Amino acid sequence: MKTEMHPLAFPKLLEWALAEHRQSRSMFGISESLFYAPRSDRRFETQRPFGTPIGTPIGPAAGPHTQLAQNIASAWLCGARYIELKTVQVLDRLEIPRPCIDAADEGYNVEWSQELTLEQSAREYANAWALVHVLPRALGHRLETDGVAFNQSVGYTLEGIRSEPVRRFLDKLADARELLDPVREVLRRRFPALADVEIPNRISDSVTLSTMHGCPPDEIERIARHLLEDRGLHIVVKLNPTLLGKDRVTEILHERLGFRDLDIPGDVFERDLQFAAATDLIASLRSTAERCGRGFAVKLSNTLAMRNPRDTLPGDTVYMSGRALYPITVNLFDKL
Repeated sequence: MKTEMHPLAFPKLLEWALAEHRQSRSMFGISESLFYAPRSDRRFETQRPFGTPIGTPIGPAAGPHTQLAQNIASAWLCGARYIELKTVQVLDRLEIPRPCIDAADEGYNVEWSQELTLEQSAREYANAWALVHVLPRALGHRLETDGVAFNQSVGYTLEGIRSEPVRRFLDKLADARELLDPVREVLRRRFPALADVEIPNRISDSVTLSTMHGCPPDEIERIARHLLEDRGLHIVVKLNPTLLGKDRVTEILHERLGFRDLDIPGDVFERDLQFAAATDLIASLRSTAERCGRGFAVKLSNTLAMRNPRDTLPGDTVYMSGRALYPITVNLFDKL
């Protein structure tokens, strides 16, 4: 099995999209019948969570699917306007075990970080940012801009986020001129009908903080304060489904849904952030964000760690997502 990704340059991506649309009325394998065309009444527009209008309140969460520009553009084509980019960290040359995802029903994964270097990730996000700004013109949308937000995601420790490589990455998404100027030159030379489309230099002004399972609340708060106070970013803190408590989680999975083969060790709940500490953390960070003039939100929820139930993925521990996680997440929302 091949283990390396080889991202495409921006001209190849745009040529692919435009040629496929001319030939088969589709882009990146998605039929035009599934494209979302913004409405002039902006009926789905929202200013949540950070006050900047976005055309719809939906989009993909961070994952392997939001690493590549064509995948991000595919989400946009289908109506996503709030797009959480794949979490990056300072260790950007990891060996990811294969296979790393099993999604037969409930989903499992063993990958937890990006498969591209930080430099490649920044370039992919810049290429995707350019695509979602020029494709409305190419598709003839009456509204050429209906608001799109890229929410970057970083992890997993304060030391890593303060490191020079991650700081450079954050700087590039704050001002991507270095990455976007070559794109603009390509548009001028090869796609003149799209050359005057405005592509803002700031790709993202918000960040979702991802920490490892078991990260202490004071460490989470220190990282969040750094991102709010030192980086000036709106922030989302990702919370774990374990906040609902072992009894409630196992009742939902085993008794209500019938997933009786899912085995969640008790120490998963013991080492994760506890509910009382989470509510204190939320109150403190809301206050800090307000003082900084930034937005604060929580993301519900992270994946759920458990013993590997099948032999399809390597290792003893896997992280569960998908259909089985949804009721846990909704109940956690209700409790919060």
